[in-house]
Amino acid sequence: MLPVLHLNGYKIANPTVLARIPEAELVSLLRGYGWEPLVVAGSDPEQMHQLMAAILDTCLDRIAEIQDSARTGGITARPVWPMAVLRTPKGWTGPKQIDGHAVEGSWRSHQVPFADTRTNPEYLEELLRWMLSYRPEELFDENGCPVPQIADLHPRGSRRMSANPHANCGLLLQPLRLPDWRSHAVDVPRPGGSVAEATRVMGQFLRDTLRDKAASRNMRQFSPDENNSNRWQDVLEVTAGPGTPRPCPGTTTWLAVAG
Repeated sequence: MLPVLHLNGYKIANPTVLARIPEAELVSLLRGYGWEPLVVAGSDPEQMHQLMAAILDTCLDRIAEIQDSARTGGITARPVWPMAVLRTPKGWTGPKQIDGHAVEGSWRSHQVPFADTRTNPEYLEELLRWMLSYRPEELFDENGCPVPQIADLHPRGSRRMSANPHANCGLLLQPLRLPDWRSHAVDVPRPGGSVAEATRVMGQFLRDTLRDKAASRNMRQFSPDENNSNRWQDVLEVTAGPGTPRPCPGTTTWLAVAG
């Protein structure tokens, strides 16, 4: 995943915080979150296109390096993933002004920069000029269909989002065989006759699930700060908890969230 933080200065009627703080502070903030931010800023479309393409190449190369070092080099340290910060004017390439008021670079471009094009010929002319600035004659043929060089840009096969095996639920999934829940049932011989914690019992169930999944590697438990307070500490017997052995090294597991 490559995050792109697009900063254009405004929301519906107010400036945005991240777009207003000094860039040095913004970069420090993102680095503090664990990212390697690469900034692309400007207002000239042609220049920005080339700059953004170069940044994307750099980010994708960096992601490939991190993946390769982990998959073939055995590096397990937490990586610093790249991200892009795209800074452009609000309403970029739209009308500069309407009725003497700034639109591009202003909060006015957040929603509808101007309306009433059916009844206001000046607005209709402005809308036509705006739409023609995208050079539709280069994008569509005489029938209104995208020209081949545009139509051929979309991904094909498993590269399509709906067909990507990493996004399409089911293609890469392995059956998640769970322990028999009956072996974890709390015996209650009579009302009030047992003292037990539901979450601790669940923690024991998850412990056995993680142990049984060490070979198939298709379950992951994720609990960054609430594992023990949610009484799931028994899972540390079979995972790499602080100060504990690693009887199941390299376990990659499904997702369970605590906290």
